[in-house]
Amino acid sequence: MNEWMSLAVSWLPFLVLMGLWFWFSRRSGMQARGKSGTTMIDLYEQQVAETRRMNVNLERIAESLEKRESRAP
Repeated sequence: MNEWMSLAVSWLPFLVLMGLWFWFSRRSGMQARGKSGTTMIDLYEQQVAETRRMNVNLERIAESLEKRESRAP
C-alpha cells in the first residue's frame, strides 16, 4: 500500500500541471471567440474569402483597362 501512495504522490504535481494547462488552454480558447461567438478561424476564413473576391474584381478591372488601351489609337 505504501508503494501506491508514494506513486500517487510522485505523479500528483504532473497531474496538477496537466490540469492547469488544460484549464488555461480552454479558457484562452473561449477568449479567442468574439462577442458574436465567431472564432478567430472563422474570421480569418471570412477575410480570405473577401480578399479573393476583391482580387477577382481587380482582375476584371485590369482586363477592361487593357482592352480599352488596345482599342485606343
